[in-house]
Amino acid sequence: MARRKSGRRYTGEEKVEVIRRVQAGETQAAVAKATGITAWTVGQWVRAAGNGARPGRQPGRPRGVGSARRRAARTGRRRQEIAWALDGDMLVVRIPLSRFVRQLALKALAGI
Repeated sequence: MARRKSGRRYTGEEKVEVIRRVQAGETQAAVAKATGITAWTVGQWVRAAGNGARPGRQPGRPRGVGSARRRAARTGRRRQEIAWALDGDMLVVRIPLSRFVRQLALKALAGI
């Protein structure tokens, strides 16, 4: 798995200056070369500024919103709940389908 580099953090003033230079007519590549910032990053800042985002603030979802759900999806760990209820004299147990299929497969393999 590729590791993400923890790159340099840029101040809002640096971002504003880069965006101002591009909007003044310099090419993104020239600004990137002169400042030492990657062309991809310069392009992201310029696009975000064109969409009305404030420089110094990443566009998108605020931090923390849905992070547990994304982490669970990324690691493949989901909360598997077992629910049960009484239906008259019968006990009804509900388990996630993935757990049920895994149990069936293990029983089938044990019978081989």
